[in-house]
Amino acid sequence: MATLVDKLVDKRIIERNIAKGLISKEQYEQHVAELPDKEGDCERVEIDPGDSKDSPPLE
Repeated sequence: MATLVDKLVDKRIIERNIAKGLISKEQYEQHVAELPDKEGDCERVEIDPGDSKDSPPLE
């Protein structure tokens, strides 16, 4: 479940929340700086569009 802070810093609405004064730009930047680096926790997947038999050919 998302916390209040998560809802305030949601990147889809952060500009509106800053304009309303719900959070400052400095607070948002500090929050982003404190986020852990998750790059190493992902798995890279490459998709070749030509491999799909269900999709129509790209023109």
